[in-house]
Amino acid sequence: MDKKYLIMADDFTGSTDTGVQLAKRGIPVQVRLHDEEGTYSSLVVDTESRNLSPSDARDKISRAVLQTDMKQFDYTIKKVDSTLRGNIPDELNELNRLYESDILVFAPSLPSIGRQVKDSVLTINGVKGLDTQFAKDPVKPLNDDNIFSILKKAFPGENVDAISLDEIRSGNINIDSQTKFYAADAMSDLDLQLLVKDILKSKLKVLWVGSSGIMDAILSIENPVVPALAIVGSVSEVTSKQVKFARENNVKVISIPIYDVYKDESYYNYVDEAVNAMKDGQDVIVTSSATINRNELKYTQDKLKADGLSMDEIGLIVQSILGGLGRRIIKNIKPSGLFITGGDTAKGFFDVVKANSVDIITEVATGTPMMKITGGDYDNLRVITKAGAFGNDDLISFSFKKLKESNM
Repeated sequence: MDKKYLIMADDFTGSTDTGVQLAKRGIPVQVRLHDEEGTYSSLVVDTESRNLSPSDARDKISRAVLQTDMKQFDYTIKKVDSTLRGNIPDELNELNRLYESDILVFAPSLPSIGRQVKDSVLTINGVKGLDTQFAKDPVKPLNDDNIFSILKKAFPGENVDAISLDEIRSGNINIDSQTKFYAADAMSDLDLQLLVKDILKSKLKVLWVGSSGIMDAILSIENPVVPALAIVGSVSEVTSKQVKFARENNVKVISIPIYDVYKDESYYNYVDEAVNAMKDGQDVIVTSSATINRNELKYTQDKLKADGLSMDEIGLIVQSILGGLGRRIIKNIKPSGLFITGGDTAKGFFDVVKANSVDIITEVATGTPMMKITGGDYDNLRVITKAGAFGNDDLISFSFKKLKESNM
């Protein structure tokens, strides 16, 4: 039976950006704008309490809870602003009193847009929260960027503990029976997923507190999707940064030494490595070693030239190896979709899989179309392509998310 989710948000945009994490996975969800009872599959309650006085915010939370049968939901998430604005201490105190959870886990990180927490301190694009423009908000400024401190304010006299990055990444989070309130670090989407996975092992009734990032982490565990695959042929500095960003966010990067593969006429160990990673739930990037290390580019070219090959022939070899690798991987495990960077690499892959044509579906970012293969070995496979030397650092990671959404 599908899990049911209740999200309590303090403003409308927060309601929708968290609720959409459910919708992307095909989970029906409604945003309730006014107090009313009812039965829902999953529900987002917009209390519109962020800019109210603390006492009025408490009243809004109390009224919303009284109008909601919370027992019908498997998860309850208190959505807070990822820049920590609003009446967070008062709303947490009131909601916790009414919900009667075993523990409360506060993890407001939203790494995909640069909101990260380390040593309990929120940074926004690398800058402490209190040193950003959000601390100057004329209506509800950020006035405390330390989530441990916020929990102490919310629950004076209660035991509060911090969950560090080391605990999360080692899978060794300590839940003390004498402590109910926890402030959790997270620098990446993977940190949030590891946090959720470990807390769920406790079988305790949890009040989750965070941004849309914690919602996405919960759904990544409860509603996992098939990983995506990227074939990266571009050796531009821009693409190198995009691969690095993806690797830092739990994408498996498999670097292919083109000359060695050409010489040995074998790449099956790389195919196995990619397939095993995808079976374990990781997105995978297969790329030339020259994309990771520019010194590899000259080494590869010099070696292949010494074997009597022209630059055009070298380009065709790279296309053939990366395209063949992609085809073999997909033959073993079908991804949610494929990302290809480098026009020659894309054309080489389409030739290898005998595609008749591609139907353009949409543009996921400027100059980055999503399309669908028609005919050939992988009919209907969705593919996103981009030229090598443009796009933000997160473009590959963002494209992976779009490919997964299209297959939910």
